[in-house]
Amino acid sequence: MEAFIKLKQIDFIFIVFLLLVTQGNIQLKLVGILFILLLRPNAILKINGLAKFYILIILLHVCSGIINFIINGVGYFINFMMVFVFWTISFIIISQINYFLKLKTIEVINATINLFFIISVLFVLYQYLSLSFDYWAINPYSISPAAGDNMKSIYSNSSVNMIVMSFFLLSYAFRTKWVFALFSLICLLMCTYMSGTVIFLVGILFSVLFFSKIKRKYKVYLVGASLISIVIFSSVSPSNVNYAMGYINRIMENEDRVPYKIKSFWQTIDYNSSSVKSLFIGAGGGNFSSRVAFMGSGDYVDWFPKTLSYSSDEFIKNHLGIWNHDFNNKWDDKNNTANQPFSFYNQIMGEYGLVGVLIFLLFYLGYVAKNWNILTYSKFAMACLLGYFLLDYWFEYFSVMVIFELLLMLDIKLNSKEEKENMNAKEIMR
Repeated sequence: MEAFIKLKQIDFIFIVFLLLVTQGNIQLKLVGILFILLLRPNAILKINGLAKFYILIILLHVCSGIINFIINGVGYFINFMMVFVFWTISFIIISQINYFLKLKTIEVINATINLFFIISVLFVLYQYLSLSFDYWAINPYSISPAAGDNMKSIYSNSSVNMIVMSFFLLSYAFRTKWVFALFSLICLLMCTYMSGTVIFLVGILFSVLFFSKIKRKYKVYLVGASLISIVIFSSVSPSNVNYAMGYINRIMENEDRVPYKIKSFWQTIDYNSSSVKSLFIGAGGGNFSSRVAFMGSGDYVDWFPKTLSYSSDEFIKNHLGIWNHDFNNKWDDKNNTANQPFSFYNQIMGEYGLVGVLIFLLFYLGYVAKNWNILTYSKFAMACLLGYFLLDYWFEYFSVMVIFELLLMLDIKLNSKEEKENMNAKEIMR
């Protein structure tokens, strides 16, 4: 890593906010939001870029919420408010990212993000050492195939850490920060998150082959690095590779034993085709498939008060049924990524319908497409993110999307015409 980071180049307000808001603990996330709102309230006044997507989703949620109050009554209120707060938090976060990147110099931005990354890596190192001492083994993965679950860094779980590290890996590799990139790769592999790792490799290979403008020799390097990573991963934790291949084979067979993740997608399609309302605006936020829907049910987290629990009929008949019943079968009783109904695609289609999908396409992916010609690593990160959306409700975690959007906006800033002119001017002054 870099020899040192000058303290005067660190934006400590933003890094404290970033460390708090990406934590697994929801209370710390809220502290981070209050902290940044008190110190930088003006950031939320300008609605631009990705912030437009969040505003429109909030408006759609409010409009569909009115309809759902009429249909389902006041019992829906808690879920409605949780969804409203979650999307509002996402809006606040992207506003603060825009504010940070607009007002700070490249030196300050890089130093702040680098320090955040170093802190994340140090936590992984601590977790690895702790596990090694617990198992009394240099390679704890040889003792337990679940060792990677402990490598969660500052985040809620190892899957979040793996995805975040994949974004850092792309960012640092494209900017030739090879030491940082190497540490990103090591942390990524240490998580042993098979579903995410497979999607990452597929996303990289797809990006290299179809829309990358990098030289052919670098394409070969990336493909080679991917193959080497597979070999290393297979030798360190072969049981995880065998586990993943078993589920991939079942997906390809598409028979009765298909993983419940696939079943959940069919449930969403069936629901959307059941009525005009479900097709165009969905069941409403927190009513079909989302982290809020599961939390509000009272069956997903221990801390949610049972007296406030609520589940819509659409949720009970579909994805909650998978969670509560389908895991308890004679041939696959595992609560894992392959069986969980969690997916952003289930959420956007099931809860917001075609209108929500259109908002996402035009104002989220559309914003990326608008800046496509100047993007570098973000093209690869976007391809991977579309795959990661298969795995969970990442917008409701305030970690994966926070880092993706921070690095995306940084990519746009670094390659914008204005920034390049500023950098050229600085070189002339020197």
